[in-house]
Amino acid sequence: MNEQTDDNAINQIDGQGVPKKLKPRRGIWYMLGIFLILIGAGAGYFFGAAEAMSNRTAEEEKAVIDIATTQFQLGIREFEEKRFENARKRFEYVIQIYPDFPGAQEKLTEVLFAQANVATPTPIPSPTPRPTADMRGEEEIFGKIQSSAQSEDWDGVIASIDALRTLNINYEAVAVDGYYYLALRNRGVNEILAKGNLEPGIYDLTLAERFGPLDDEAKNYRTWARFYISGASFWGVDWSRVVQAFGQIYPSLPNLRDSSGMTAQERYRMGLIKWGDQLALEEDWCGAYEKYDMAFAFGVDEMVAPTATHVYEECNRPEETEAPPATQTPTPSPTTPGDSTSTPGGGGPEVSPTIQATLTP
Repeated sequence: MNEQTDDNAINQIDGQGVPKKLKPRRGIWYMLGIFLILIGAGAGYFFGAAEAMSNRTAEEEKAVIDIATTQFQLGIREFEEKRFENARKRFEYVIQIYPDFPGAQEKLTEVLFAQANVATPTPIPSPTPRPTADMRGEEEIFGKIQSSAQSEDWDGVIASIDALRTLNINYEAVAVDGYYYLALRNRGVNEILAKGNLEPGIYDLTLAERFGPLDDEAKNYRTWARFYISGASFWGVDWSRVVQAFGQIYPSLPNLRDSSGMTAQERYRMGLIKWGDQLALEEDWCGAYEKYDMAFAFGVDEMVAPTATHVYEECNRPEETEAPPATQTPTPSPTTPGDSTSTPGGGGPEVSPTIQATLTP
């Protein structure tokens, strides 16, 4: 035991016989602390910079909203004062700086509608030397767009817009988009109501939605056109579905038609008759008469009237009841007194009929 103690004492004495103190390893802890401090400082800087950036973005957005609101209100005032050109430019500016500003696209559309209905010609600027690029080609086409819109030549508007965009896609971009919306919307409605071209009309209205929201009237026309196409797809296949579809359309748009020329009201009437024919074949007389009667509300069809009369009679025919079977009462025959036989097994005497001979002279 004493030898181990002496060895430990010797290990703690250096070569000169001076005891050496053992120092703890503090360097690694200093490095770790410095590292943690740097990480904390970096994180604080990062989050502080992010918060500052967020605040700056919010301030910039608020400034844009304030400017857009002011210009929008000025545009409304100028629109009410019928200064349509100034109002148009203000609404275009609002859309440029804040595309999602509420009501801006709708107001721009109203301005374009108003400009299209004004019969005054668009003033042509006098040719003056300009340092910028020559825009006479673009101005001429843009003038054609405006004049075509005033005359409601929607095909001409779209053709001129396509030509202008081929020449210079950035020329009056917002106004051109507005005219594109106007032309597609009105042409789509015209295709549906006037020409019976339902699919092209639906397509135009769907394209118009890319440039601005559709008004409720245009949406309703597109919905009825889709209902018409859906109902016509069941023609000759399921008459109940035909009646269901056109029964929803004809009260609102009785004259809506497709390329066949058959109106929604006529398809509803014919669907009722065909459904009645089907029920009559199934001998559902009352159901068939109900469908014929609904169809005759639009006018009596002389070709169907005889069938409808027969169906009515069958529906109102009284039901035949079976008479109960008649009860036969046996007529007793004369018997000879004392002539009786006993029934085996007991019981009363059984009466046997007496056969009488009939003499024939």
